[in-house]
Amino acid sequence: MAFLNMFNKEKERPTAATADDRLSLVLSYQRSDIDERKLKKFQSRLVELCDEFGYDVVGQVEIRPQSRDWDNMTVLNASIPVRLRGK
Repeated sequence: MAFLNMFNKEKERPTAATADDRLSLVLSYQRSDIDERKLKKFQSRLVELCDEFGYDVVGQVEIRPQSRDWDNMTVLNASIPVRLRGK
C-alpha cells in the first residue's frame, strides 16, 4: 500500500509551494498600495461583465497587481476562466 501512496504524493502540490504563492500575492498587495476590498469589488465587477457579455465564469477569478517602480504604475493581471453561454 505504501507503494501506491508514493504515486499520490507526486501528484499533490507541496505545501511549501502553495504557501510561497500565497505569500507572493500578499506582498504584491502591500507593494502596490491597492486596498484588498477594492480588488474584491473589481473582481466581482469583472464577473458581472462576463455575464453581461454572455460568458459563464467556470473557475476561480485571479487578479494579481504588479508594481512597476520605474514609472510608478500598477498593472493588474486578471485570469478569468470563461465559457461562452449556450455551448
